[in-house]
Amino acid sequence: MHFYESSIITTKDGLHCQVYGNQHPDGRILIKPKYIPTDRISSDSLPYRFISGRKMNRLNLWIDQDKLKQYIDDFTKAYPDYVFRSPLYDKSPLFFVVPKEKIERAYSPAEGLYDLMSIPEKDLDVHLKTVVGLVKFLLQSSLELTDLGITYSTLMGHYSPYRSDINIVVYGKDKFWKLMGFMEKNNHPDLRWKTYEEWEAFYKKRNRHIVHKKENYIENMHRKRSEGFFRNTLFVIFAVEKEDEAWFKWGKEKYKRIGIAKFRGIVKDNKSSVVRPGCYIISDSKFIGGDEICKNLQISRVVFYSRDYCMLAYPDEEIEASGVVEEVTQEDGKKYYRVVIGYFGSYLNQRRDNEYIKLVDD
Repeated sequence: MHFYESSIITTKDGLHCQVYGNQHPDGRILIKPKYIPTDRISSDSLPYRFISGRKMNRLNLWIDQDKLKQYIDDFTKAYPDYVFRSPLYDKSPLFFVVPKEKIERAYSPAEGLYDLMSIPEKDLDVHLKTVVGLVKFLLQSSLELTDLGITYSTLMGHYSPYRSDINIVVYGKDKFWKLMGFMEKNNHPDLRWKTYEEWEAFYKKRNRHIVHKKENYIENMHRKRSEGFFRNTLFVIFAVEKEDEAWFKWGKEKYKRIGIAKFRGIVKDNKSSVVRPGCYIISDSKFIGGDEICKNLQISRVVFYSRDYCMLAYPDEEIEASGVVEEVTQEDGKKYYRVVIGYFGSYLNQRRDNEYIKLVDD
């Protein structure tokens, strides 16, 4: 079984986890712990939820940093099998994983959506009617039902009508870009895009207001057609890579950490900027600041783990990236350099506010 990005896994220890990527180490699935039972560890700094008959904490990487550090330290001690340091790195970043033997159930977004679409309308509540209506609209793009899936609270059945958003996955980068072209040209009466004020509220969260100029940020977000409202319910559309189109293969590269730095470069290819981890291929890189050891390197890729940076930039636009600089050695011995934004460990130190990708006109 292939574990696609944004699928949901429940574990024998009671954790609810979100699959975090499309490439995985042997015997493990890369995840983000989404809901963690409070019987072993808990934190009043994290939101509480009642799911599957249990009190849970919902992991939020943007809470007070000292409290987040304490919680991750407690998590590491309580769930050591769910923390992974990869031998592919000389100094491995923090990864969260589910060992395959710990999987209780894997929820398939595609199978979940197929079952939902087969339910008679009279048996659907208001939230599910909106989901079905949105999916029927998306299918007008000439995508097939098998190209789509649902995830998060809708898939798990713990959504709140009138409050929960709708998360749709599209299988395949080409299919996703095709759907975005359809969305750009559509004026469906139940469809609307975020207003200036709604993007402004989004902008004020996390470190966006530190990194980006407000007007430019909102203007750039307006270009995205992966997020909007359908019948006044927020929807977000994610792309997941099919196995034969992954932009890298786990285990086929090795990584050496060089330092922390900022670079600018011209985007040559953004096709893989719609998945996680995402990637921009760049040229003409220029060192802007940071560790001097990075000064003379030529960066060819900017890699990110946060969906904030999906479709942020397009070919021939200039971006600035601040993050971890790595030397990558491929199977054939060839090397290239990249900047990586958003390893989990970055949320535990000053890099949380200092890592970013932005358009240079910011």
